[in-house]
Amino acid sequence: MEETMEILKRTYQRFLALGLVMMLVAFALMIFQPLGRSASLVLAVVIFLFAFLPLEMAKRTARKMALLAFGGKIEKLN
Repeated sequence: MEETMEILKRTYQRFLALGLVMMLVAFALMIFQPLGRSASLVLAVVIFLFAFLPLEMAKRTARKMALLAFGGKIEKLN
């Protein structure tokens, strides 16, 4: 169980870090607008939307970690 929790913890941290970095890049594009106003905003919105994918995976991984900690067994989640 400890090995599984450690793997899930590393996976959670990686997904969370990736999602937060993507959001940071999107906000930086919105603020500094290095490509011009409209191009930077469009790219920032696209990156911002894609940032939710790793954040969703981090949320699902955290849910698996909680189930493992409290229940001791991971079943298929929807």
